[in-house]
Amino acid sequence: MNMTGRGAHHTLLQIVVSRDCPTCAESRTIALEMRERFPLLQVDLIDLDAGHPVPDGVVATPTYLLDGTVISLGNPRREDLVRKLAELHPLQI
Repeated sequence: MNMTGRGAHHTLLQIVVSRDCPTCAESRTIALEMRERFPLLQVDLIDLDAGHPVPDGVVATPTYLLDGTVISLGNPRREDLVRKLAELHPLQI
């Protein structure tokens, strides 16, 4: 166990958004849905307008990163995102 009380490998989904992004409202909705669907998944919404540093690999908003790797520029289809996350968290589907 690590210091957060979670397993040594814990999956992190980061969704990078900004105020001027016309599709980022949908990104925020997707973040909420993924938190509900995958309660063991850490979902971080990174709002660049709140002063958060830009993660490596992010060139536009929205951008989705899984464990630090860009998996989608723009909002992915929900079923594709759910399928990818379910591979990592199969007991939560």
